[in-house]
Amino acid sequence: MKSIRATLDSLSIKELSNLVRSVYAASAHRDILAGINTSLVLFGQILINTASGEYRQLAEAEEGKTQAELIAASARQLLAGREDSASILLLLPPADFIATRFTMGITGEKLLRSALMLQVHTLVPAYEEPLLLGLNGGSADGVALWYPARNAELLFTAFKEQGLFLATLMPRSLALLQTSSGSEDYLLIDEDALHVTQLECRDGIIKSLLSINQIDLQQEEFAAQWNTECSKAAAATKIRSSDQESWTTLRQVFQPIESYSFLPAGADQVGRDLIAKKQKKLGGIAAIAVVALLCLPFLSNWIRMAMLESQVNSLRDESTEARRSQAAVYEMDEEWGAILEYPRQDVDQILLSLNELIENSLSSFQIDKGVIDIVGFAQDPAVLIEQLAEREEFYDVGQSRSSSSGNSELMGDRFGIRMSVSEVDYPGYEAKYPVAEQ
Repeated sequence: MKSIRATLDSLSIKELSNLVRSVYAASAHRDILAGINTSLVLFGQILINTASGEYRQLAEAEEGKTQAELIAASARQLLAGREDSASILLLLPPADFIATRFTMGITGEKLLRSALMLQVHTLVPAYEEPLLLGLNGGSADGVALWYPARNAELLFTAFKEQGLFLATLMPRSLALLQTSSGSEDYLLIDEDALHVTQLECRDGIIKSLLSINQIDLQQEEFAAQWNTECSKAAAATKIRSSDQESWTTLRQVFQPIESYSFLPAGADQVGRDLIAKKQKKLGGIAAIAVVALLCLPFLSNWIRMAMLESQVNSLRDESTEARRSQAAVYEMDEEWGAILEYPRQDVDQILLSLNELIENSLSSFQIDKGVIDIVGFAQDPAVLIEQLAEREEFYDVGQSRSSSSGNSELMGDRFGIRMSVSEVDYPGYEAKYPVAEQ
């Protein structure tokens, strides 16, 4: 109880509100996922009920009909008679999802989600609409899956119009993890008429995801690259899905993997409504608990203030010597500050920098309070001035005297250049530490 009070005391009203909303949303998600009792898988243009093995061919696309509506119509045929009780997990082809690899120095699903959502425009630059994110936060590296929020909502609405409740979406390949047991490492190979996808999963975390169009595999170069990349995976157990029969013979209801489940906004709102109903039933008890909880910080603060006030005088007396020493330190800082902060002119480095541009032709060098005057010979003094101006260690580079012809063609023209040294601020120093008048 003490740690809870300390946590609540440290949170602002806004932070407390965000925490409550986060817990509320997570609870709504869990309730929706826990209620799933039906799983449908889309394979090609066929929708399959994995529990019974029944399937329906999607109707041919009609004008004004979307893919989501065709899928929902087939689902209605498969679930005739139990529309009201079905809570559906829709398993979609893995190629429908966007995969991005991440490697970060943090773990934890909440932190990783926040970090990836902040980078979504960089990770998926070609897609400007909102995306739903799926990942397992148990590792600092892996693969994040993205699904367009708009597509998820179109599917939810289409199912709703058919009297069906679409609870969540998930890549169908991950459902295959529930068909085997024993090993913690799996290589899931999902193949249909359009795509081949390989997922390497370790301890329930997607470590790599490769996908290629079937038409590309007909080219030898792409096929060789594909085989090379696939051979890098070292999962212990291979599970392959390559045809309709792979799904019709399973005869089981798949449960969603929470980390890689994509809830449409409509399903999420249904979950929130369920939580709200539960909260109303417990409203009276919750109100009393909240009042008691709100009173505890005030009581705790009052006791703490009384204890602290009783210690103030004794601590003040004990700190007298420390304050005296601190004052002495401040006096020393003020006294020696003029010496410690005196601008340092790194003459050695300046000469080395000049030597890179002027070789054996510098006849005069003078530096005073960060201002350098040099005289010498150069084939083209104007070019030398430009080169000096481009260097970070100099600024205000200009000609201090007229150039004239030299006595030697090899030496070039005589020049005089004045410039200031960067990071040497004599005016600022003199303003802070003015010269005392005698």
